[in-house]
Amino acid sequence: MTLREASDATGVQLSTLRNWARKGRVPTGLEESADGSHRMVSLEGVRARARQLGHPAVESRPTPTPPIAPASSPIVEEEPVAPPPGTMLVPIDAWDKMLLQLGNLHQAGQQLAEARERAARAETEAAFLRERLAEMRVAPSQEPATAAVEEVPITPERDPAKPVKMPRFSAYLWRMAVSGRRK
Repeated sequence: MTLREASDATGVQLSTLRNWARKGRVPTGLEESADGSHRMVSLEGVRARARQLGHPAVESRPTPTPPIAPASSPIVEEEPVAPPPGTMLVPIDAWDKMLLQLGNLHQAGQQLAEARERAARAETEAAFLRERLAEMRVAPSQEPATAAVEEVPITPERDPAKPVKMPRFSAYLWRMAVSGRRK
C-alpha cells in the first residue's frame, strides 16, 4: 500500500513512514502508474516497526482493503531499461549547470582572444611611437650640415592645412612626445 494508506491504517505519521522507507527500516518498492511513481510499503512491515518502537495506536486501527485493479488493465512488471554501454545517466539540472559553465568558458575564451589582440595592437603602436620619439630627440648638431631639404609638391592628397586623423590615444601620445612633456 502507499505511504499515506499505511499512515491511515497504523496511525504513524506520514513523515515518519517516509524516513523509515528512505532509511530502509521497512520493506519498500516503487510502483509506476499513470500519475507518476508511488512508494509502496508492506503494512505488516510498518506494523512490526511501529510495535518495535512502541507506538500504541498500531493495533487498534482496522486494516484497509487493498485497491482492486480493473480487469482491463493487467499489472505488468517491466524490466528497467539499462543505458547503452559507455553512457551514463545524468540529472537534468546537473546537465543544465554543466552546459551553462561550458558557455561561460567559451565566452571567457573569446574575451581573452580579444584582449590579446588589443594588447598586440597596443604593443605595436607603442614601438612605433618610441621610434618616432627617438627620431625627434636627435640633437640638431648631430644632423649633417649639408642636408638638402626636399620640396614636396602639395597635392590634394597631401594638403598640409588638412589635419591627419589619428586614434585618440595615439594623438595624445604624439602630442606628449612633441611637447616634450613626460609622465
